[in-house]
Amino acid sequence: MDFRLGIPLLNLVATFRQRREWPDPILRVGVMCSPALGDTLLFSGALQDVRQHFPDVELIHFCMPQNLAAAELIPGADRRVVLELTKVGQTIRKMRAERLDLLLDFTSWQRLTAFYSMMAGARFTVGFKTAGQYRSRGYDVAIEHRDERHEVENFRGLLRGVGIGAGAAPRVFVPPGETTISAAEQDVVAFHLWASGARSWLREWPEERWVELARRIGRSGTLFLITGAPSDMERTVPFVRKMEQAGLRAAAFVGTDGFKGLARMLERARVLVSVNTGVMHLGAILGTPTVSINGPNRNGRWGPVGPRALGVESPGEGCGYLHLGFNFDGQATDCMERITVEMVEAAVAEVTAKRDQRVTSGAGVE
Repeated sequence: MDFRLGIPLLNLVATFRQRREWPDPILRVGVMCSPALGDTLLFSGALQDVRQHFPDVELIHFCMPQNLAAAELIPGADRRVVLELTKVGQTIRKMRAERLDLLLDFTSWQRLTAFYSMMAGARFTVGFKTAGQYRSRGYDVAIEHRDERHEVENFRGLLRGVGIGAGAAPRVFVPPGETTISAAEQDVVAFHLWASGARSWLREWPEERWVELARRIGRSGTLFLITGAPSDMERTVPFVRKMEQAGLRAAAFVGTDGFKGLARMLERARVLVSVNTGVMHLGAILGTPTVSINGPNRNGRWGPVGPRALGVESPGEGCGYLHLGFNFDGQATDCMERITVEMVEAAVAEVTAKRDQRVTSGAGVE
């Protein structure tokens, strides 16, 4: 519906809209990014740049229930306003109530978010012009979204396109709190096996390779924590049994308070090994030694961003093709199978060698 109905409706409404001049003064600024957790974490650097450029404005972060857990870890905004994108009237009313001078829309392909930006009542709007998405006509300024650069650089490009300095690294802040891990656990390794979104199985690594990797990188007493959302438990629990049958200590991990509890656990982990997803980006930004198993993703577009993070890419031709997260048609389906245990093991050895150089989440990552 977003594509087939959204494109003609959005462009019809945009036909009657006139481009406006940059507002002065700017007292209230709104920002919005994709509801994906990983995108939201990567957006955290751009949010810091906006805060630095507009130190005295009221800065409102529009987020969605899907990415609220990540948004709560991102410093910079004065307030968060939660939007349910399927509730059109309610969303428009909430956005218009903020009486924005400037709205920066960091979503890259959704026609619905472009429509909301146009209807938000802001005095000036900025968003992405993304090839093949036909969503940019309603913005006062549209900045090119490019598939050959990392999403962090796309965010920076949007800001630079309107004269806002950009370069802050993604950052999260984890408030103190309880963790479900016993203080007696001396060696914790986190595995995140499950992808989400369109055709998620094409971004997952065979389970037997995870078990073999655990055998190789485990130490005496290592506890392997298998992370996942509550909806992943149907697969996580049987996998934990596989690990135990292989003589390994393993347990399912679901944070007691969303991403906050997960982040506290990752701060203690010797290493995080993950498919390319939001959990991976969280670990990398925290400074946890992190290995991303990429497959259809490539480092230069969606790889981990952090001081102790590596992305393992598929060998051979035809992989690393994902741009917006859903362009699977006609592409290779064996990208994850091409990645060997030896490749991931070598990456683990490299990132864990840097463990003594870890930074704290409150300090950010440059």
